[in-house]
Amino acid sequence: MLAGLLVLAGGLVVIEQLPTRYSTTSTISFAPRSQPNVSADVIELVANKYAVVAASTTSVASAAAAASVTRAELRDALSISVEANTANLDIAVSLANARAAATAANTIAAAVNRAAADDQLIAGEITARADPVSAQLQPSRSLLRVIAVAAALLVAGWVSFAARQISRRAGRPQ
Repeated sequence: MLAGLLVLAGGLVVIEQLPTRYSTTSTISFAPRSQPNVSADVIELVANKYAVVAASTTSVASAAAAASVTRAELRDALSISVEANTANLDIAVSLANARAAATAANTIAAAVNRAAADDQLIAGEITARADPVSAQLQPSRSLLRVIAVAAALLVAGWVSFAARQISRRAGRPQ
């Protein structure tokens, strides 16, 4: 029992010491501008082109300045992806401050949207802006707490089992 309590206490202390990060996402959707016969594959390819624009030094630098973080910090916190079989570009930022994360994601989305404004093939639209109020807390503290409790129960069970086995081999009553 003592071993399980020690593991639980240690786990909870470590969990509470983990740095808190807030993750927000802005989404830009692309669609054909004036040519209805543009295939979905072409639109997805062009969306990938704008993923490169989103990750560019210029976009990251302007977003870092707007969010009051360093470019290196933002680059490490930035995730850009095009959802499979869609023309949606997701710009996710995970920082210690929810407002800064949302500002950075929205600034990059605005830069991509401006770049797409002159594209004659497709039109881009920011369909979901990052919102600091709905930022996801990372890592999930409740999930980590459940894992700590499970680990504590597992250790307590193992120690109890080992103690019984040692007691049996020594010929002592249980």
